[in-house]
Amino acid sequence: MYVYTNLSAALRDKTSPLREYLHSRYPNTRAVQGAYRRAAGPLLVDTGGANPATLGAAFDFEVRFLLVPDHEPVLPLLGFFGFPQESAVIESVIETAQAAVASTAEDVDRLGRACWALALCTDVYRRGLLRESALDNLLRTGRFTPDHLLALAPPDAIRQLWELRGLAEEHLFPHLGSPTYPGPTFDASVLCNADADLISAHTLLDLKTHLGPKNQRTGIRSDALTSNDLYQIITYALFDHSDAYHLTEVGIYSARYAHLETWPLTHLLAILAGTDIDLTEERETVWRLLGGPLRS
Repeated sequence: MYVYTNLSAALRDKTSPLREYLHSRYPNTRAVQGAYRRAAGPLLVDTGGANPATLGAAFDFEVRFLLVPDHEPVLPLLGFFGFPQESAVIESVIETAQAAVASTAEDVDRLGRACWALALCTDVYRRGLLRESALDNLLRTGRFTPDHLLALAPPDAIRQLWELRGLAEEHLFPHLGSPTYPGPTFDASVLCNADADLISAHTLLDLKTHLGPKNQRTGIRSDALTSNDLYQIITYALFDHSDAYHLTEVGIYSARYAHLETWPLTHLLAILAGTDIDLTEERETVWRLLGGPLRS
C-alpha cells in the first residue's frame, strides 16, 4: 500500500496513486496555463540571493500575521516538540511577530525578521535539523535565543519581504474577505499532510514567490503556472471532504508579479476534466484513494 507523507511529495512522485489520478482525471491544463501567462505582468521583485525556499515560507507567515495578528502558527514548534526551552524561544518570536504588524519602519523590520526565523524553524519540522545550518549553529553554541533568531535574516531577505508586503497590501489584501483562515488544514490532511496558505471567505489561495522561467534570448523572467501548481490548489479543495470551508473559488497570488488569479472551483475542475464534475463525488473519490474510511 502506498504511504502518503505529504501533499507536495505525493504530487512530485510519479508513482503516487494520487498524482496518477489527478493527471488522468484532470489532464487539460494548457488552456488555463496559457490564460494565466497572458494575464501576468512583469517581474516586480527580483531576488538578491536570499534562500528562495525560506523567503517563500517567510512571506507566507508575513501575510498571515498581517491579516490575522493573533495568528499562532504550529509548524515552527513541531520540529522542537519535547524541547520546552527551545519551544519557549520560538513562542517569543511568534509574540514578536504578533506585535509587529504596524507600518512603522521598525515594525516592518521586526516582522520580517520574525517571519524569517519562523520559516527556518518550520524547515526543521519538514526536513529535520540540518548539520551546520544557522539553527544548528545557534543550538550547538548555546545562542538559541529570540534576539539571535531575529538576527538571522540577511539584508536581502528583509528587502524582498518589505517589497513583497507593499505589493500584497495593494494587489492582494483589498480583494480578500472574511472570515480568514491562515494555514488551514482539511479532513484528508490526517491521511496526507496538507496545509494550505490561506482561505479568505470562500476562496482558497496559494501564495507563490517563484521567480518564473527566464527567456534564454532576452534574459527576462515571466510568470508561469505549472501543472503541479494547479493540481495543488484543486487538491486542497478536494481534501475538504466534509465541505467545512464551503469553498467556491480557488486561486493563486504570485507575489513577485503582484498577480492574483482566481477561478470558480467547479468551473476550473470542469475545464481541467473536460466534462462537468460532481464535487461531492470527486471529494469522496480522493478520500477513498487516500485510504479514508467509508462515512455514513
